[in-house]
Amino acid sequence: MKKSLLALAVVAVAASANAATVYEKDGTSLGLDGRVQSVYYSNNHNKAGENDSSIQNSGRFGIGGKTQVTDWVAGIGYAQWDVSDGSAHNSFEARDQYVGADFGEFGVLKAGRFVDSSYYAEEVTDHYEDAAGTVQGKFNGERRGGQLMYTYDNYGFHAQAGVQTAQDNAKVVGNDYFYDGADEFAVDSGFNGALGYTFDDVVFGPLSFRAGYSYLKGQTGNDLKGGDAGEDFNNFKHATVGASWGNLNSGFYVAALYEYAKMTGLSVDVDFADAEFEGVNVKNKGFELAVGYAWDNGVSALVGYESSKVKVTVDDFDGDGTYTIRRIPVFVNYKINSNFNVWAEAGFNAGSDHPEDREAGDNKIDKTVFSVGARYTF
Repeated sequence: MKKSLLALAVVAVAASANAATVYEKDGTSLGLDGRVQSVYYSNNHNKAGENDSSIQNSGRFGIGGKTQVTDWVAGIGYAQWDVSDGSAHNSFEARDQYVGADFGEFGVLKAGRFVDSSYYAEEVTDHYEDAAGTVQGKFNGERRGGQLMYTYDNYGFHAQAGVQTAQDNAKVVGNDYFYDGADEFAVDSGFNGALGYTFDDVVFGPLSFRAGYSYLKGQTGNDLKGGDAGEDFNNFKHATVGASWGNLNSGFYVAALYEYAKMTGLSVDVDFADAEFEGVNVKNKGFELAVGYAWDNGVSALVGYESSKVKVTVDDFDGDGTYTIRRIPVFVNYKINSNFNVWAEAGFNAGSDHPEDREAGDNKIDKTVFSVGARYTF
């Protein structure tokens, strides 16, 4: 019987398998986790200068605790920050932050800042570093505050149900492929959910099927308190379906992801029309495929194919911006031990559109990129 999602490692959520317990007594524990890395990026990653190659360093730090309240429930808390992430080397930004209750085999309830349920399906192809993610992570890929979520993970069955409360300057669409604007939106409310089932051992590893859905309502009209609240919009819908077979830590691994996302009623600058419009609608349909293998010596390799069709339309305006991004990411990682790993990664254009009347945005649309990195995880 599997334990609940956080019962095994509450202080290591999405951060590290090597979290250190620094205090444990009378049913209360406290743990630390984190990482430090340096990565060499090729010029097309556009990390510094005018498309100059650059070495970038960053860190991550997390702290979490768990205390037994009764025989059947424990209180939990976790916070994690990205530290000096970027060329300015002066940022300290929140990543995950939540408090909640762990009911053991009956699931976990948490409130705070984290990714919503749709990521459960996207996770099957999220094994690269910087050269992939043409589909997953572009819509709804950031952590967002103001959420309440229940997660049940037992007997191979996974279920999530969450609600979103009002948030200003919330993360929803973080991709300048689609429009000229920051990822800061005025969210009124929303809900999300996910379902999945994993068969423990099918030929060469676990076989998992997953689906997720998110809906957000935007602040509009009198509800919008002004420009400081972020961009206004009508609604946002996001559906994901994923499947994986195997384990990238040992042997073969294959995965597939399909995603549909649509945001309506935006008021932003539109690249293809070179003007500011109201009633902007952005729609994306895409898929990702990944195939990999992990050897016993710690070396693993992953190659994929990604395709994303984007369509931007404007109410009461003749014309639209429609284009497709197609990429091939390749990732090779060497896990020297449980704390230290090095990797090399490349991303190749596979026939992406690149309209001449659209600003360059991100060179990863139709340029070759590569990087080499090293990471210490604690």
